[in-house]
Amino acid sequence: MRVFLRLLVVATGLSTTTAFALTPLPKPEATAAIEAGKSAPFVGAWSVSMPTMEVGTPDTDYAICALPVRIEAASETHIFYLGPREVEADAAMELVPDRGGARWEPIAGGPTFFAIWIDPDTFYLYDTVPETDDHWGMPFVYKRCP
Repeated sequence: MRVFLRLLVVATGLSTTTAFALTPLPKPEATAAIEAGKSAPFVGAWSVSMPTMEVGTPDTDYAICALPVRIEAASETHIFYLGPREVEADAAMELVPDRGGARWEPIAGGPTFFAIWIDPDTFYLYDTVPETDDHWGMPFVYKRCP
């Protein structure tokens, strides 16, 4: 949708060098194809980006498929998260089903995150469980690498 909006702005003659604010992404619909709270769907290599809210400004990439984030199963309901340059994970995170997604709760303590599956190869990750419509608008977008 964001790509469509960018194309619409260019097609109508507006300059993409001027920053035009877009509305935040709407609350996503969780796919029924993924069972919340299970580690298996998360296992793999992932690119990570955060969408921009300004036309003409590219999304921010935090990991690309050439140097991805890796997620490994620690058990059926726990994962290990490895950043692009990490060779060993910290403590596992428990996946707790919540609101159609799953909270990531580090078993050794630390911040809790919230993931919601968009489709089998895409999930959004938030640094808190979104409470209002505005909080859904700025996810980290995880896309499965081939």
